[in-house]
Amino acid sequence: MDSSIVRTVELPTFPTAIEFVSRVAAAAEAADHHPDIDIRWRKLTFTLSTHSAGGLTQKDVDLAHRIDALLPED
Repeated sequence: MDSSIVRTVELPTFPTAIEFVSRVAAAAEAADHHPDIDIRWRKLTFTLSTHSAGGLTQKDVDLAHRIDALLPED
């Protein structure tokens, strides 16, 4: 069983990346489930895992889908 979902995305500019992080933060607050977020200029890495459960739960999967839905269209 995997212990986390990890996804890295690269956005066109640093301000766009930070704006996206803000949208993810709002979604995470609404879900009461918070990803680890690594910001490297325009590259963002999201790691989802339910630490209290010792690995993946449906909350992680649901938030991963929500993050995907928030990504700007190319």
